[in-house]
Amino acid sequence: MTLYITDSLCAMTGVLPVTLRSWRRAGLVPHARNSKGFYSPNDYARVLRVLDLTNTGDTLPEIHQLLNDPYHYRRSGWQCRTEEVLTQLNQASAESLNRLIQALGTNYGGEAFINSLLRPLNLWLRSDISRGASLRLARFHTAVLRHADRMMALSEKQKCVPVFLEAASTTDDTEIWLETIRLIGQGCRVEVSAEVTDIPAKPTRHYEHHLIWCGAGLSAGMKKHYTRKLAQDYPVMLCGTNTQACLTPA
Repeated sequence: MTLYITDSLCAMTGVLPVTLRSWRRAGLVPHARNSKGFYSPNDYARVLRVLDLTNTGDTLPEIHQLLNDPYHYRRSGWQCRTEEVLTQLNQASAESLNRLIQALGTNYGGEAFINSLLRPLNLWLRSDISRGASLRLARFHTAVLRHADRMMALSEKQKCVPVFLEAASTTDDTEIWLETIRLIGQGCRVEVSAEVTDIPAKPTRHYEHHLIWCGAGLSAGMKKHYTRKLAQDYPVMLCGTNTQACLTPA
């Protein structure tokens, strides 16, 4: 029978070790079967099942009830998680908001946490014109940046794929940090160059993948940089919300 260590299980499922520990504490997945920390194929299937369920945005207690007492199961979903963050943005202290973001980032897989919660919320906050909107947006950005810093420090302690994320253009100051959190949730160690200039950034560490973020097109200088890297067979690719415009001939 195939057995998996924690690092292998997390790499195959895209679940961070800290998230796996959170699920274990909630009783959603079993602890390793023996003192050497091996997981069975059934454990692997269970982790995938829980990952699928957390992608709905339900809380861990709700998922526990669904798995163990489905008759009394009541779901909440991402809308409730969004309302929780908005409540904190309106009323709570910065520390309380940071604790909530950290808890949500721990309980959910990185892909769903970013694409189903933080990215839609970021877009909504930037279109909000009601009273206090600018303050809520500033608090949100600060909380995202703090969580990104925490995740980057955490990834230094794990076996992660080194990635260099360079901002060629952005539509706002938050999106590059949301992508950083998402990539770390996929098992990457990310070095970020968040300042947008027409001069290619220089990474300070070895990387295996170079991602150029395009939120609002690509300047002539950065397009030349990207094309030259491709021709030299570097592991570079465009990412972001406007890659098609970046690739359109001038």
